[in-house]
Amino acid sequence: MSKRKYAEGFVGYTPKSYEQFEDRHRKILKIFSKYKFNRILDVGCGDGNFTALISKVCKAKEVYGVDISEKGVEMAKKNGIKALRVDIDEENLPFKDNYFDAVLSLEVIEHLYDPDHLLDEVYRVLKPNGIFVLTTPNLASLYNRIALLFGYQPFYTNVSLRKSYGHIPFIENIYRKKGIVPSPDHIRLFTVKSLKENCYVIIILK
Repeated sequence: MSKRKYAEGFVGYTPKSYEQFEDRHRKILKIFSKYKFNRILDVGCGDGNFTALISKVCKAKEVYGVDISEKGVEMAKKNGIKALRVDIDEENLPFKDNYFDAVLSLEVIEHLYDPDHLLDEVYRVLKPNGIFVLTTPNLASLYNRIALLFGYQPFYTNVSLRKSYGHIPFIENIYRKKGIVPSPDHIRLFTVKSLKENCYVIIILK
């Protein structure tokens, strides 16, 4: 299955209202509500639902997004996002240096073969005093440590693109009720320490 085809399956699931938020969404909005930006970029914007909410709280004048999914890009455009189809794993961001006041990339870096390329491009297009907000699952989370202790596969990892193997059964059932396999496409898994060392200056949301 191609990366683009797989990404299409998750388009349309980003939250549209506060009631749908996870804890990380609330934290992100809290961060952006403290600023006023002229121009922001969402790398991995998907359908643009959450991107649009972020743009409102920081009163952004221009809101851009990139995503590997063509379907997501079209949906994001309907949400008022200046969206472009980009495979950030292989392609450069189509923007000039120091172009954005803020960049966010939520649950994207773990899907990439070359996360360094993402980071290089983000810091290229980000203004010197801009902010970069990144979220990614924590490989060293308590529940992953417990899973490994009892011989289970860590969450956010999978050994197959077709089926979930080796996860704690009741957690796997939660995923299945949502109609997804637990993270079969996660390639690079980070701990807080490895992420800090890899990313020069970053806001880490736990």
